[in-house]
Amino acid sequence: MTDKKKYYFLFFLLIVVKSIGVHAQQNSFTIETNTIVGKNTEFWKAAGSDHLFHHTLKPSGQFLLNRMKKTNSHKYLRSHHTFNQDLKHGVIRGHKLYSEDQNGNPVYDFSNLNRVFKSYVENGIKPIVEYDYLPDALILKKSKENSGNDEGMTMVNTGPKDWKKWSDLMKTTTQNLIDVFGAEEVRTWYFEVWNEPDGWPKDQLEVFYKMYDEFVAAVTSVDPQLKVGGPACYHEYFLRPFLNHVTNGTNYVTGEKGTRIDFISYHIYGLSGKWLNQEPHIQPQVQQFVLSVLWLQRLVKDFPSLKKTEFHINEWGLSSNYYRTVADYPDLVYRNSITSPLFLVKLVNVLFQIEDNYNFPISMLLYWGFSWEADEDEFFVGKRELLTAGNTPKPIQTGFEMLAKLKSKRVKVIKKIKENRFGVLATKSESEEIAFIAYNFEEADGEKMNGFDLIDITLKGLMPNANYHVEVIKMDKSNNNTYQSWKSIGSPANSKNINLEKLKKASELKVSEQFNLKSDPNGDLILNLKIDRNSMRFYKLKHE
Repeated sequence: MTDKKKYYFLFFLLIVVKSIGVHAQQNSFTIETNTIVGKNTEFWKAAGSDHLFHHTLKPSGQFLLNRMKKTNSHKYLRSHHTFNQDLKHGVIRGHKLYSEDQNGNPVYDFSNLNRVFKSYVENGIKPIVEYDYLPDALILKKSKENSGNDEGMTMVNTGPKDWKKWSDLMKTTTQNLIDVFGAEEVRTWYFEVWNEPDGWPKDQLEVFYKMYDEFVAAVTSVDPQLKVGGPACYHEYFLRPFLNHVTNGTNYVTGEKGTRIDFISYHIYGLSGKWLNQEPHIQPQVQQFVLSVLWLQRLVKDFPSLKKTEFHINEWGLSSNYYRTVADYPDLVYRNSITSPLFLVKLVNVLFQIEDNYNFPISMLLYWGFSWEADEDEFFVGKRELLTAGNTPKPIQTGFEMLAKLKSKRVKVIKKIKENRFGVLATKSESEEIAFIAYNFEEADGEKMNGFDLIDITLKGLMPNANYHVEVIKMDKSNNNTYQSWKSIGSPANSKNINLEKLKKASELKVSEQFNLKSDPNGDLILNLKIDRNSMRFYKLKHE
């Protein structure tokens, strides 16, 4: 055989081995249970929607809040349209909190706002309070619809016509929240002004800086311990000048240098900002997401005074445009399927690695579901909500619930092979229970991958010669997957004339198997896993 032929043969062999690596090479991880690498901050326990009032107070919204409480899946919720009403897409978004009488005197109505936030608090949820958008009575002038990335919402991107009334609106609203919920509770919330101001005309950006300064002054005048921040933007070109303003610029209210900021907020979507209707066939990539986070890390380093400031990604998703469905683009099936929770778990694991390796912790990762729950009685249409028809949790919600089963301390994981689709996120409790998630997921081939892989996981630092009870929860095509369960009963179009309870049971995380294992004299224990591609498993080990 010639050298050239040998080369091609070896190249071919390499490709084959890689394609069937499942059988040619064992993938291995080591979990060092006694090496604590950090806290499990549960930064992912956050979600949001546009429809602050319309959806939260509906039975389906109440169901979801109760589900979040029951499963401990979420801690923070964020919504738009606190001050204005928007009638886009046939849905009333917001409530007329502010109006004026015939003499131009402010009229406040906090009844629905308080009802919404009371629902949050009763279910263990902390609000992220958005002071947006301008109420009709404070609009300076009518303008064309927003040209930015806000899906056509009819909001006005200018400053208010009366800055004092705008400031008083924020002060009065803040005082109402403290009066109703108490200062101790409200101090655990977050406050920001507007949403995605980089959709404003560029000649209005200084106006937004003034709006931010007025917002900070108004909120902190009521209680200096409240947490304020922003700018909730999605463009790199916008964030740097804003951070320069709050660190080095002249404050529009005080005239002094800089403006207080307790957290920086930014938006990232898995398609790296590309509009779905322009490029519908792009699969979301965790790698693209990570590149944005690393850019943010480098940017914040340029502002030393912000070193300890919390960083929030308070909108994220696998893709952006909400109203596109699988009927428009079949590729959007990933919003229905197990791809979404797998993307979530892989992303969380990688963000923890960025925290450990780059000293850049993400304090909040907020999934933007747009409506939280289905806004129609149609199953799995391919939107970003957490529920589908019949108050049926989608796999993405079940993924949040699996993550919530992890323990309080993160422990060291050593990966022995560089296959990117494998990952292990490991934790332990104060009582020495071990809990970890192992996944096998490749975004690019998400809906097409079949087969399985063999994975060895060695746990070190356990008690020597000790018996451990192991519980396993699987999430794959056959287990804990409402989308696959729905397909198995014929993919009914809506919730009429079907057994909803049977379908919902597929969303309740059930133990798939349990067994006992014994550690060796060194306190080591080996798990040999056969794990399906495009699946994940939760393991809990407890000393007997």
